[in-house]
Amino acid sequence: MALARRWPAGLGVAFMVFNVLGLQDGRDAALVVFLAALIYLAAAVTGRPGVVWPLFGTSVVAVTVLRLLGLEPWPGLVGGAVCVAVVGLAGGLARRPALDAAQAPAMLVFGAVSVAALSLSPVVGGCLVAAALVGHAVLDVVLWRRNKVVARSMAEFCAVLDLTLGVAIVVLTFSA
Repeated sequence: MALARRWPAGLGVAFMVFNVLGLQDGRDAALVVFLAALIYLAAAVTGRPGVVWPLFGTSVVAVTVLRLLGLEPWPGLVGGAVCVAVVGLAGGLARRPALDAAQAPAMLVFGAVSVAALSLSPVVGGCLVAAALVGHAVLDVVLWRRNKVVARSMAEFCAVLDLTLGVAIVVLTFSA
């Protein structure tokens, strides 16, 4: 029974394995950091924590389809993040509770790190992505403990995914 209640953690491990299996170098996981920050920002903007799971599913499908079509997802993701941030800030996100308001600067930091890592060497970029993943895992734990911004199940899933993927990137980067 206790294991059944931890399904988000199990799903996080499964997604980590899925991401590691296709990893060329750690920079490939920059998309994970960016999407996590964007989904959390969207949840904060809407004020609906449960929206994270449909957004997660939609983002996985959208990125998969774009890649199958040979299209790069980054321009649309960056544009989407800017739009969500502008809508949120215009709608008063900065005046909302601290953890909600913090999602805009978190998007800026995690987004900038994700995009910057793409232009760096595999080792430096991979380490930057790993650090961002671990940093986002810390945010996940805070949100899980406070039960704010995103559904608790998503915070648990994302904390496990981010932390294990960040550690896996470091191990793979320095064992090659």
